[in-house]
Amino acid sequence: MSDNNADNRRAVSAGDEDAAAKKAANKAAAKEEKAARRKEEERERQEKRERQAIDSPSPSWWVPTLCTFMVVGLFWLVVYYLTGEKYPIPNIKIGNMIIGFVLILIGFGMTTRWR
Repeated sequence: MSDNNADNRRAVSAGDEDAAAKKAANKAAAKEEKAARRKEEERERQEKRERQAIDSPSPSWWVPTLCTFMVVGLFWLVVYYLTGEKYPIPNIKIGNMIIGFVLILIGFGMTTRWR
């Protein structure tokens, strides 16, 4: 009889271990599912932000700023040539030309983002 009781106890403890293992596996699966759901929701939010950024118009200051860059760059180059390469900044020679072209390129680069 005592062997029968010991076998029953072993069977019960094995059943408890199986139940605990199943419970732990279910918990792990639930965590993975929750993490996957969060990741999917974050991806959807990011896509929505990107769509809104693409579709949204430029701010009201965008066009005046890009025009200002282009006009100031052009003015910089004109002053450089008309003053015999002495101004706007004396003693940097070709640097004045580079500054003028960079300002124009910044303005042009901004036009590619204008909506």
